[in-house]
Amino acid sequence: MDPTRNVNPYFEVLAEKASKGDHRSFQQIYDAIAGKMYSLCLRYAGNSEDANDWFQESFVKLYRHLATFRGEGSFEGWARTIFISTCIDGIKKRNLLLPVLPQGVDPATSDDLSGYDKLTNDDLISYIRRLPSGYRTVVNLYMVEGYTHKEIGEFLNISEEGSRSQLHRGRLLLKRMLADN
Repeated sequence: MDPTRNVNPYFEVLAEKASKGDHRSFQQIYDAIAGKMYSLCLRYAGNSEDANDWFQESFVKLYRHLATFRGEGSFEGWARTIFISTCIDGIKKRNLLLPVLPQGVDPATSDDLSGYDKLTNDDLISYIRRLPSGYRTVVNLYMVEGYTHKEIGEFLNISEEGSRSQLHRGRLLLKRMLADN
């Protein structure tokens, strides 16, 4: 094993065993990442019903694809990609994305979130969960996950401008929520 790789060999071994049917190994994987992955699903869903569905569907996909984990990066990062993809698919199925800004509206105008940096992570997640689905999705992908507008556009089958628009509107709404509290 290459010591320069950012891989936890614990997960590499568990993934290999679980892919061969070792249920105890899969349970250990589940126990190690379930909390973080459920929080991720809840952030995208905004409600526990969809979050539960997407969480369960993601773990089924993860289990089915364990044999494809090659240990070239962190297991959690690999799993996170599966969970994000499942959430985005769920959003697309429900057609919950919002329209882009009308022509002439500049999404680059200031939507500074004064006070944003003073929030705890849990408070920020609480505010993000209250956003409409389209805004919440792009805010999560851009601000939390760190994807570019180009990547977000590809995930969601929208233009880069559409991604910027959703982010702009989401930030404006977050700003209003912060001002109200």
